Amino acid sequence: MSKRKRSTPKDVPSQATPEGAEGDPTVHVTADMLSGSPDIFAPTKDKPVESSEPEAMSSETAPAEAATGTDEAPAAAEEAPAMTPVEAPTAIAPPPPAYQPRPPALVPPATVRGRAGSSVAVGVVLVVLGLFALIVQFTGFDAGGSWPLFVIIPGLTLLLVGFISLGTGALIPGAILTVVGLILAYMNSTQDWPAWAFAWPLVAPGGVGLGIFLQGLRNRDPQLLRQGRVLMFVAALIFMIGFVIFGTIFRISDTDYGWFGKAALPALLIVIGIVLLARSVQRSRQA
Repeated sequence: MSKRKRSTPKDVPSQATPEGAEGDPTVHVTADMLSGSPDIFAPTKDKPVESSEPEAMSSETAPAEAATGTDEAPAAAEEAPAMTPVEAPTAIAPPPPAYQPRPPALVPPATVRGRAGSSVAVGVVLVVLGLFALIVQFTGFDAGGSWPLFVIIPGLTLLLVGFISLGTGALIPGAILTVVGLILAYMNSTQDWPAWAFAWPLVAPGGVGLGIFLQGLRNRDPQLLRQGRVLMFVAALIFMIGFVIFGTIFRISDTDYGWFGKAALPALLIVIGIVLLARSVQRSRQA
């Protein structure tokens, strides 16, 4: 089949027509110019001809379909009901009881041993007091002027028991009771009861220092020995200061202390001076 040549109209701009192999100009016909004319490029029955128009149409309609697909997808997602996952049934915990007893507190072994030692010390003191009361009742011993023994004997008993087995749980109370008993024995024999104004430091910290010192001797602990000595020295110093103030300056007691009363003030000054010198030397060595 021969190609039909058609002249281009004047109002239609013609494209550049390259010359053919024979030198004749070749006319390119557009789809608008061939509208209404028979399709001369229809494929024959023997050989199908692939046209580019379906590909073009498919390429043009593909974005449109993709756009409509993306538009319809959210709409379908919105219209579809949300499927909630089925939750497994949870076990309901029973309500707590109205009263929950507290677990028993754990007591450390040292506390238990301390309580047991205190009980033993009190028991020993009561037994000794009972025996002393029996002796007084059956021997006719006049305890009117010796009543401080009811304080001294328990104190000595506690000192002995504590030094043997119980330790500070009995040594410190025993030392305090022994010192109190000795002070009461002195006052009862001399009737110098105003001496309590300056004798109380001998009980505490003096008695406490004595108990710690004995504990240090028992355990051979130099730190406890040093603490006991320091407490006893402080107690003696406070006692001397009180004795000088109340016994020699204000004279609250009519008792004549003899040479002890005369030497109390000079001895106190000497002791305080020695303490200050020793502390200054120790500080200079440390510096």
